[in-house]
Amino acid sequence: MATEASKTDEQVQPGAEPSATSTRETASADRATDLTSDSAKPFSSDASRTLVFVAAAFVCLAITGIIEWSSRPAAIKEFGKVGEEFYPEFTDPTLASSLEVYVFDTENVRPLDFRVQQLENGRWVIPSHHNYPADAADQLARTAASVIGIRRGAMVTRWQADHAQFGVVNPQQDALNVDDIEGIGRRIILRGQDDTVLADYIIGNQADGQSGEYYVRHPDEEEVYLASLDIDLSTRFTDWIETDLLGIENWDVTELTINNYSFDELRGEISNREVSTLSRETSSDPWSLDGLDEENEEVDADAIRESVSTVASLSIAGVRPKQQGLTPDLKLDRQALRSQGDVDRLQTDLLARGFLLQPGEDGNQENLRLIAREGEMNVATSEGLVYRLHFGRAFTGSQEELEIGLTSTGSDSGENAAGGSTDPDAIQADETPDAAAGEPGNQEATKQADGTDDPSTNSKPGRYVFVRVEFDQKYLDEAPVQPVEPEMPAELKESPGDDQTTEQDPGQNAGQADKQDESKTEETTSEEETEQETEQETEQEDRLAEIRSQYESDKLKYEADLQEYERLSKEYQQKVTDGQNKAEELNRRFAEWYYVIPGDSFDKLRLSRGDLVKEKAVEAEPDGESTSEGEGNTDDVPDSNVSDADSDRLGQDAAAASNPQSDKTGETEASESSGSKKEEKDSSEPDKSGETKPKTDPPKKDDQKSGGKQGR
Repeated sequence: MATEASKTDEQVQPGAEPSATSTRETASADRATDLTSDSAKPFSSDASRTLVFVAAAFVCLAITGIIEWSSRPAAIKEFGKVGEEFYPEFTDPTLASSLEVYVFDTENVRPLDFRVQQLENGRWVIPSHHNYPADAADQLARTAASVIGIRRGAMVTRWQADHAQFGVVNPQQDALNVDDIEGIGRRIILRGQDDTVLADYIIGNQADGQSGEYYVRHPDEEEVYLASLDIDLSTRFTDWIETDLLGIENWDVTELTINNYSFDELRGEISNREVSTLSRETSSDPWSLDGLDEENEEVDADAIRESVSTVASLSIAGVRPKQQGLTPDLKLDRQALRSQGDVDRLQTDLLARGFLLQPGEDGNQENLRLIAREGEMNVATSEGLVYRLHFGRAFTGSQEELEIGLTSTGSDSGENAAGGSTDPDAIQADETPDAAAGEPGNQEATKQADGTDDPSTNSKPGRYVFVRVEFDQKYLDEAPVQPVEPEMPAELKESPGDDQTTEQDPGQNAGQADKQDESKTEETTSEEETEQETEQETEQEDRLAEIRSQYESDKLKYEADLQEYERLSKEYQQKVTDGQNKAEELNRRFAEWYYVIPGDSFDKLRLSRGDLVKEKAVEAEPDGESTSEGEGNTDDVPDSNVSDADSDRLGQDAAAASNPQSDKTGETEASESSGSKKEEKDSSEPDKSGETKPKTDPPKKDDQKSGGKQGR
């Protein structure tokens, strides 16, 4: 800028000498130009370096932005699920056809499972318990309804490393770390008819200080959420089956036969046999005991009542599958037993439970007899069913061993069997009795449910029971008796006319009678004879009419009784058919299983004869005071007895002997006087018309009596 100014000045003032000021300005401009030219050389390399740095910074910022942008949608999606249902499409609980529950036994370090499934034929079974029949339709529907609509609450973690902390480690995963054993959750799977998954949850620990809040996650997701749970879930075997073993009522039982004996398994001998038979006609009748000494003994009604009640309420505590090869009527199934080894395995299986097969009394191997270690009991009902209970060995073990009884190798070794089923309440965690196994995570409730810490469960060992059913028609009500058709009286059979009169018009009979009367009248010569004959004929006709009327009445009654008999016969025959069908149905069920009943129930059933009877109370004899009072009471004792009691006094005996005669004479006179008074009263009694008419009949009777007395 200064150089250009100086040039301008020079152009304006040509020929003038430059001033000092301009000279200085020119020098300054020259120096600036030199400096500019000197610094222009390094500027090009520094600028390029700066541009590189700037570009690198922009690249780093872009990469950071891209990374943040790429991770931002996933975070939004995870937090966006909060408040949503896990399975919004599952709304109909009746669609559930199977339930699977998986847990892990931390004490024995093994996985456990409980499964309920509906087969193609509509039958419900428990695959985890030998496919035992289940009563599961309503139970599964309630469980399915309780898991519908579970929502995701607050998300507590997104990382797999935190799963053990919240107890949501999958119990079905292939590999489990030792450190994660305490953090394994409980997995619940509900499936539909086509094996589609309707709901699948892994339920963890309960949140601290939050009732009903649990940590839950989807098996395919890593995120863990808080969720409110009130699941109606039970994995107790007895909650899914019909626990009533026999299915009878107290009033159905009409006969009990208790066969107590001891069985030596090594020798195969029976000793100490004692048979007690109790019976009654109906439920309202008292029980009677065969061989009872009625003078000194009586039936203990309380003991029998308790025994009958125990039979009616006998419950199933556990089941074991039987070896194939034995029919319900205790015959060898040759189709299942193809070799002697199969027979030996069957005998070993029976002996492990306390039972033995022996040939019958005729020695026939096909007609076998079942011997039980702890005796037998036969229970007959009014339906004609006879339940035969054979009591075997005692079973000891935990609740899970009691219910399924599988060892680690998949076989049962009787009393020492190790359980292989799921812990009945390992999944259910009810904090209160009303929770119905719906809140998982309560370890205290789990221990009490599996029978390990509950003292009441192990108070009495369970008992194996072999059950058979037979139908015996004699225990039904008496069969109806066919009525007997009344026979026509001989008087009505004498003439065809008389027989026809029962069905003909009475007018015809009257006409015939008139003709007979006319013919007889013509032959009769005397009027008195005619009247007598007429009276006789009338009496005969009246008698025949009475006989005919009675016969017709009997016939009508017979026809009505015959119709009632036919109705009762059909009902009775239907009872027989129903009883036979029910016996076959029960035998099909009982034939596949050994049952385990509670030990305290067995103690109430195994009663000796001494438990069933008691000494008869002896009535106390009256003491002296009561006897004297009875003798002093003369109101109820006749005079003759009083005189007999004083027979030691001769004088009084004579007086007593003479007094009755005088009394009789006085009574006779009194009766005569009362009779005369009655005659006077009767003779003057007016009739309804107001006229006084004497009554002759009563005086005649009195006169006869009086005369008779006087004559005597």
